[in-house]
Amino acid sequence: MNLFGGKRMIPADQTERIKAWTRTVFHLSDATTVMVTELECREPGCPPIETVIAVLKGPGETQQYKIHKTAIEVGLSDIEGVAVKEELHHGQH
Repeated sequence: MNLFGGKRMIPADQTERIKAWTRTVFHLSDATTVMVTELECREPGCPPIETVIAVLKGPGETQQYKIHKTAIEVGLSDIEGVAVKEELHHGQH
């Protein structure tokens, strides 16, 4: 029985890889908390499972990045792609 609803277990070594890639790509310090979870995606056209990376920089300073793949399928290029989108988004302001 899964008490957390949509959350799934991700192999620890893959979680650590995703966290390390996120720290590198976003130039984060070791003091910044990075969390990786898989959630069921119920949006139209979305794969059934997506990976969510949460970056907790401080109180009220949290960013979330969604990758429409399972955590096992996520690679460095996916995180780089999210970073490029983020830069483009912030560059428009």
